Amino acid sequence: MTILTVGVIIVILMVLAVGTAITGVHLERNRLQSTADGAALVASQAYDPQSLYGSGGSEVRVSERDARAAAEAYLAAYPVGSARTRDVRIEQVDVGADGTVRVVLAAQTDPPLIGWVTRIGWVSVGISATGSARSR
Repeated sequence: MTILTVGVIIVILMVLAVGTAITGVHLERNRLQSTADGAALVASQAYDPQSLYGSGGSEVRVSERDARAAAEAYLAAYPVGSARTRDVRIEQVDVGADGTVRVVLAAQTDPPLIGWVTRIGWVSVGISATGSARSR
């Protein structure tokens, strides 16, 4: 009976550890999503002031180069802010025809309880998030 009880306790603890690791990765992904949304918002406002106040009345557009530069500056000023998330990078910046800026971020994260395995390089847990915003 003791062996059975110990076996059940071990299985329960393993299920709790896996649940905690999955929850930790999900929380880190939510944090990355918030950062992607902020980067997209800043990138959507990265238009040239001359085009805004210039004459002609044409629609103000954000260039992909300016949007990427603004998103990179945002990441430098406001990092993800987690000890578990590392290697945050901008995968893609797109500017749509309607002025919508889409920023895709990717990173690596170390789940709680098993982060020691991912930190030494055996397994890598990649996360990504897409944020979008439209300038008007």
